Amino acid sequence: MQKMNLSPFTFQVQETVLLTGAGFTHNFGGFLGEDMWAQIFNHPQLQRHPRIRAIMSNDFDYESAYYKVLHMKPLIDSVKSWKEEKAAIKEAVRAAYDRLDVIVRNFRFAPDAPYPVNIFEVQKLINRFAGKNNSKGFFFTLNQDLFIERKYHNGTRPLLPGINNSNFTDVLTSNDYCKLPTQEEIDRHKNDWLKSYFFYIKLHGSQNWIDCVGNKQMVIGMDKTKQIHDEPLLSWYFEIFREVLSQPNRRLLVIGYGFRDEHVNEIIIESINKHNLKLYILSPEKPGDFGRKLEKITHGNCIWRGLYSYFPYTLQRVFPADQSTSVEFQTLQESYFNLKSNG
Repeated sequence: MQKMNLSPFTFQVQETVLLTGAGFTHNFGGFLGEDMWAQIFNHPQLQRHPRIRAIMSNDFDYESAYYKVLHMKPLIDSVKSWKEEKAAIKEAVRAAYDRLDVIVRNFRFAPDAPYPVNIFEVQKLINRFAGKNNSKGFFFTLNQDLFIERKYHNGTRPLLPGINNSNFTDVLTSNDYCKLPTQEEIDRHKNDWLKSYFFYIKLHGSQNWIDCVGNKQMVIGMDKTKQIHDEPLLSWYFEIFREVLSQPNRRLLVIGYGFRDEHVNEIIIESINKHNLKLYILSPEKPGDFGRKLEKITHGNCIWRGLYSYFPYTLQRVFPADQSTSVEFQTLQESYFNLKSNG
């Protein structure tokens, strides 16, 4: 294990690193991009705003549509309506995440459930990324939902650096919001916040966060780099992400991320090219379909070049409800964790 320098820190970093996207929560009934689009488009407030409906009818990327609505110019003598349009799209997005949280809250593992993924085995998988032997482990996510906060109960619970109640001991409600620290607070408390050995880093914020000046904080739209730069905690989180992946020979397991965020891809590509990052992807898509999607992404060929293993599975196939050890899990263990099956 290599030493990591996050001034003024020096510590070891676990060789295995986890990164999840929306497809991870989708295994438990969560929304993918097209689902979010529908939730937002169907919101009652949006029905009263034809300009928003027109934009969304021609742009099925909800983040792109959201960005366009927020940057629309007001019509002549319609400043009030323009402000109402912005408020409506923000409310629709907020309501979509609230509905997603209802799904998260209601998820229960059972063999006859709509999404019979063995959550207990998934928790064991996550726990393998915890630090050990004086190393620190990192679980990064692009998700803003509260699935991990609500459903990760067993094993070593990761901490969210800089977030109150980050050990998940309190029961969360949709009305709980955590105010993010200022730059001064981050500079003063970095040492304390990184004293544990397992961290959950929400790179795009969370649906229950308020930024350091009091606004609800989620990174959505086409100007994510600026949004991250403007929020001290998120900026620091991306520094950590870059530093972790910059350690030689890290092994990054990606679950449910479609590589559509250039600012994230840039760090991954840099680590592949300069630091021998090895990429392992778990996705239900066929390898050929996934590869063709990467061809359409800037420098997607670099991402594909860093691929060491591709697991074309859902989490349900890896962790079936009957609690048997699947062939898919054995493959994951042998390829990613270098562990031979006992069977």
